[in-house]
Amino acid sequence: MAEKNQWTSRKRVFAALNHQEPDRIPINFGGCAQTTILECPPDGMNCTKLYQYLGITNYEKPITGALANQVYNLDERVMKRFGSDFRLILPNGSEILDHPDGSKTILGISCGLRIKKMGYYDDVFEFPLQKCTTLEDIRNYPFWPSDDEIKSLAVGKREEIKQIRAQTDCVIIEDAYLAYPALLYAMLSGYDKWLLDMKLDPQFYFALSDRLFEIGLKVIEYFIGEIGDLIDIIGTYDDLGTQEGAILSHADYEKFLKPYEKRMIEAIRKKTNAKIYRHSCGSVYDFIPDFIELGVDILNPVQPLAKKMEPWRLKKEFGKDLTFMGGLDIQELLPRGSIEEIRRGVKDLIKTYAPGGGYIFATSHNIEPDTPVENIVAMFEAALEYGNYPIQ
Repeated sequence: MAEKNQWTSRKRVFAALNHQEPDRIPINFGGCAQTTILECPPDGMNCTKLYQYLGITNYEKPITGALANQVYNLDERVMKRFGSDFRLILPNGSEILDHPDGSKTILGISCGLRIKKMGYYDDVFEFPLQKCTTLEDIRNYPFWPSDDEIKSLAVGKREEIKQIRAQTDCVIIEDAYLAYPALLYAMLSGYDKWLLDMKLDPQFYFALSDRLFEIGLKVIEYFIGEIGDLIDIIGTYDDLGTQEGAILSHADYEKFLKPYEKRMIEAIRKKTNAKIYRHSCGSVYDFIPDFIELGVDILNPVQPLAKKMEPWRLKKEFGKDLTFMGGLDIQELLPRGSIEEIRRGVKDLIKTYAPGGGYIFATSHNIEPDTPVENIVAMFEAALEYGNYPIQ
């Protein structure tokens, strides 16, 4: 094994992905869309508070996406301080239509998602495809992206990635929000319609899914195809779990979703040798063998309080076949725990997931606005302290 001072972020991460033990566990803070912190003006300015707590005054204003308030330009000094071994690449943003009532319509590959501020968050509030019931409705929907809009996602991205490569040895994760068709179907139509369409009108379900999937394939062709040789990890998305179990049965997953996921991964593999991380919130225990079969390398965010998603269970049953990224509870422990409870929670999580490699430390989703910043610092300091191999 190499001496500790010879370990770069890339060597460290790829050792873990190969189920080997590097010098310490890799850490992901801000390296993908679900391992960052939320900034929700005016009353949820947690990223800004973190910078101020750390004594950083000359920081760039946090930039968030149009949906969900994730900060995508975390200060490099903070990422280095917390040991983050990853850096994020996003496609260029889509045009956004602002409406007099404060709501927004996101065009391009978001296909007309409707969002507005609700409480802390900018989130989906109405569903433009909710009344779409016929093939003609699908054809006439006004917000399908053009090929030129999809091609614009990649403009300047090769140069951006090369600049990151020149400045850091970190692993580069590309997040193109490849959520086609399932998650985007649900966000455009409503989860109830998405699930009911499967049962009540499968012909329509597959027609709309095919249309959404066609967009996903074009994102792979025009965006991943442009940068695939430069990236290390690529994310795919579909939220299939709740706190108490799966959103749909395994039989329905196999019939209505798995064939699309299989084709999506096959298309990605033709454009890049990058590892694939698969994101889903909630309890996806029932689907993990399918993810492994389809060639997923990394599962994120592994929420420990969701049913049958306990770290010991996942490591025991799937640890030889998957790398787990995430796992530190952001529902109860991080926002409400004491410093000592957080340190102990980090230590216990690492002791469970880290032996034999196959683990990347991160939160079990983005850090919420009500999380005390001192708890955030304590979490990452504990990860750096307890994450050295051999794990004690």
